[in-house]
Amino acid sequence: MKTPFNPSALISWRFALFTTFGLLSGALLPAADTPAAAPSAQRVVSLVLLLSEPRTLDAAAAAHAVSRAWGSEVPESAVSASPPSFVIKSAHGRFAINNVDQPYFADSAKLAAELKDPTLAEAIRHHHGWLSVDWLENDDKADLRVVYQQISQIIVQLVRKDTLAIYSPDTDQFHLNDATLIGHLKSPDPLQDLVPAGLVGAEPAGNTVTINDDDPQLLAAQAEARKNWPAFMQAFKARGKDQYFAVKGRIIEGEASEYVWLQITDIDDTQVHGKLDSDPESLTKAKRGADLHIAIADVDDWLYSTGAGKDTQGGYTLRLFDELAQAKQKN
Repeated sequence: MKTPFNPSALISWRFALFTTFGLLSGALLPAADTPAAAPSAQRVVSLVLLLSEPRTLDAAAAAHAVSRAWGSEVPESAVSASPPSFVIKSAHGRFAINNVDQPYFADSAKLAAELKDPTLAEAIRHHHGWLSVDWLENDDKADLRVVYQQISQIIVQLVRKDTLAIYSPDTDQFHLNDATLIGHLKSPDPLQDLVPAGLVGAEPAGNTVTINDDDPQLLAAQAEARKNWPAFMQAFKARGKDQYFAVKGRIIEGEASEYVWLQITDIDDTQVHGKLDSDPESLTKAKRGADLHIAIADVDDWLYSTGAGKDTQGGYTLRLFDELAQAKQKN
């Protein structure tokens, strides 16, 4: 049997709308009318809020948002302000909050006409400003899932009633600002939990990694996760309010089966209980948010955050799929 995996965080980005920007030891800032962005040879690791009206932002507000997001004080002095960009230097690296008083897309009407979702199309047509959080580092060894978690934590602090939708230029995904958005952004893999908007032709062919269930690399990753299960249990028992815990295992529905992630609500002697983290592809009865359980013996991976703005632990099979997807792209 083969297990499909769709690495949404590795889909090529299309809308290269940022001006090339470089920081040399943090000494250079962009021109006042140019949003900060990563170097052009690098992926645009960013999340963008599409706003109904332009918003005001200053260095103090940017520092406050990042402080709340990461659970530690970020002083205003750590923010280099050159509107429309505010560059934050932190232990996690350099990030930019861009606040621009014009539409994000060069031709919003044309883009909206290509969308299958009429509500999202209206959001694209009627947005008149945007806010983004961008990662400014160029580190090939960085775990981008962790980077996106850090970006998402800031974005959560910036979502308001004027937010129409969120856009990921890296993966060409949108999501309306609805009741589910914040929960998705707080998950261990924010991009995977964003629901694609149905942009015609947005998903490139061949972006799915398929691996045999008996693949030695997969078996080794699963074995490592099970070996370290006691550490996960210890962390869960001592969990704090800002931490996120999830497990992955196989759910069987008739003749169909699929590996899914559960956001943990409880663990007893034999089972892990939780809510389904995303809609399955091959299962028809189980939907996102459904209460399910997985036998502890059937857990093949786990993941938890070590606190607000901190790194994650676990994710052994996720790292393998990321490596396979990157190797596939290079080929």
